[in-house]
Amino acid sequence: MARCPKCNRKLHIWNVKAECPDCGVNIANYDWENRLEQDAIEAEIAFAKLRETLRRFKYSFVGTKLRIARIPISVLPLFTFLLPLGTIAVSIPFYESGNITLNAISIVMNILNFDIGGILKAPSSAIIGDTALNFVLALLLVVLSVLSLLVSLVFLLLNFKKFNSKGLFITNLVASAMMFASSYFFTQFSAMMEAGSLADVISNCGPSWGVYVSGAAFLFSAITNLIVSLQKVELPPVEDKEKEEKTEEEAANV
Repeated sequence: MARCPKCNRKLHIWNVKAECPDCGVNIANYDWENRLEQDAIEAEIAFAKLRETLRRFKYSFVGTKLRIARIPISVLPLFTFLLPLGTIAVSIPFYESGNITLNAISIVMNILNFDIGGILKAPSSAIIGDTALNFVLALLLVVLSVLSLLVSLVFLLLNFKKFNSKGLFITNLVASAMMFASSYFFTQFSAMMEAGSLADVISNCGPSWGVYVSGAAFLFSAITNLIVSLQKVELPPVEDKEKEEKTEEEAANV
């Protein structure tokens, strides 16, 4: 609710006149010079804060050569999910899949063709529980690694003022560990399938070279982000206002 700038009277929605009902001062013109000056000061303070935020945002991303290189290095693991992460062949009556190369696209497409609820319930089976658990864990860790890239991006955008934060190092290191762990669980799944009664149904399964490349890419990104967080922060100095005014004055006299 507005108030009169002179007598501080509360102004209601029905007080449509330019004058205050109590003191009669013209609200719009009262002490307009001081109010205009105060508005200018507040606008200058707000602009200074915005300029400082943009300065820190720019330094966070492109302030040094290593920070510039960090951007493509941090995005690189995303493309590794298009590489062959594993192989599997399914053979059941009236259907043979042949060797399926597993990557991010084929995993999603094949999972959508199956009963997702049934896949999640398979680890509780008394017959194939342990085998299915390894398969579910292998897939789940790959999915979590993909999601970690989104978390890293959000973390970088929202946490850019903390130049020495090790959050990106931790998220990438965890993602790297999850990719190597996924390879381990898929290897266990393959070994159990070959030794079990379903060896004729699922064959030629196991991790492929892409999963190791992905894990290495995450590890490389983690190391890069760690080095960035340990770097000495040297923000570029803010140009002196008087120097700027002098430069403008010299330019005007030319």
